[in-house]
Amino acid sequence: MKRGFLRTIGAICLAATALASIAQVQAADVTIRVASAFNDGTDMIRAAMRFGEIVEEKSGGAIDVQFFANGQMGGEKDNLEALKIGEIEMGVFGTYPIVTLAPAYSFFDAPFVFRDKDHFYAVYKGELGDGVRKIFKEQNGIHELGIMGRGYRHITSNKPIEFVDDLAGVKMRMGQSKPFIEAFAETGAVVVPIALPELFTSLKLGVVSASEGPYDQIYTFKLHEAQSHLAITGHLYATSLWLMNQEFYDGLSEEHRKIVDEAAAEALALGDKMSEESAEQLLAKLQEEGMTVTKPDYAAFMQKVRPAIDRLFAQDWTVTTAAAIEAVK
Repeated sequence: MKRGFLRTIGAICLAATALASIAQVQAADVTIRVASAFNDGTDMIRAAMRFGEIVEEKSGGAIDVQFFANGQMGGEKDNLEALKIGEIEMGVFGTYPIVTLAPAYSFFDAPFVFRDKDHFYAVYKGELGDGVRKIFKEQNGIHELGIMGRGYRHITSNKPIEFVDDLAGVKMRMGQSKPFIEAFAETGAVVVPIALPELFTSLKLGVVSASEGPYDQIYTFKLHEAQSHLAITGHLYATSLWLMNQEFYDGLSEEHRKIVDEAAAEALALGDKMSEESAEQLLAKLQEEGMTVTKPDYAAFMQKVRPAIDRLFAQDWTVTTAAAIEAVK
């Protein structure tokens, strides 16, 4: 009698364990595939991986986060298309989605529009950023989890740039971005479009004598071996957008949505901090490599290029004006 009772209790326990295991497997079927064209050594991917850790910790493993960085699923264009149709649940981007899906708001990826990081965030978290988010959601089925900083862009050169007029006549490498080309042409620089992989050789051969970009670009492309000066202009605060498929996000349980939102907020804040620390470290390395640093008056640059910026707002960025953005505190 006693043995039979124990066998019954054991069977009940085994059944309960089996049911719990089945429930756990079913819950773990919630998978978030995160794709990015960016390298897993960048601050944005390191922060995104922390997002994955937080989600898995807070959900007790019920949500599985898988990463496909380093362009495993293609470039930003491929990732964005995959996100829209639900082939992936989440993507870590630069500002490509804004330029592509909301071009009237692509001043968020243009130089000499914002005073600094705080100004950029104040505008992006306001009505103009809401306009971008509305286009993402209503026209493309994309939910924005948030945005983090990647750092400022600066100028490298063969001579010191202490004033905006020091760029007059300087042959300067530029990408194919219309806002960058028109804005820097307004400074008097001779803009020469050159692909990034050809930048170092072009500087060494004297095809151009200046360039612009973030610290990580300057350091990883070894521009300190071809340029002697670095001007801290901060003409664009670069950012990274974290986006999720809207249908997937809406389909999460209330508890899981809360976990995702909280994890994103924590990881994005960490990403901001990491990018600031990286900037300090890279600047120190560039100075150790022998680059001489100048800090020209950025307000003078903004004033100099204002005609080009105003033209761009009138022609391409018709949702607002430079003056309206400038007024945001």
